[in-house]
Amino acid sequence: MKNTMKIVAIGDSITEGYPFSKQESWVEHLAQELKCHVINQGICGDFTSGMCARFRRDVLEYAPTHVIILGGANDAYERIPLESVSSNFKVMEKYCRHNGMIPILGLPTPSLLPEEEQFLTEYRNWLNSYAVEKGISLIDFYSPFLNRIKVGQSAQLFVDDVHPSIEGYALMGEIAVRRLKGL
Repeated sequence: MKNTMKIVAIGDSITEGYPFSKQESWVEHLAQELKCHVINQGICGDFTSGMCARFRRDVLEYAPTHVIILGGANDAYERIPLESVSSNFKVMEKYCRHNGMIPILGLPTPSLLPEEEQFLTEYRNWLNSYAVEKGISLIDFYSPFLNRIKVGQSAQLFVDDVHPSIEGYALMGEIAVRRLKGL
């Protein structure tokens, strides 16, 4: 991985690092491991529509080489239909392509809230299909979490039903590092 890479990660509280600081986020872990410029543009409470609305200011102004787009937890909590959420992801992906940036989609981590997880499953399925259809790289934050949840480790990975713990954010960072090194 060359240091000429410049990454912006746009998302919600899970990108920001809530309830901790950006210093404990998966984005910071990624920056430390890859030794490149990574800008954390996660905003607690944001929706994919908000990410779209602030994309020009929070992403395009930095002229990154790569953009990691991770969102959907708040959309799922508010039960926003897939049609709206998928449209927002498409807009952000097109902004990247039109501005010479490489989009990378992130599959949201699991939610321990069944109603929210139902919507997140729809979003993830669509993201997987869309990434394959468009040839977009994908970071699967979901499967490694799910595997650890299945063996009873959810208490180590989450501080509540949605937000990762320090250990959970470190796992997300490791997942992102492995994926980006593989590109």
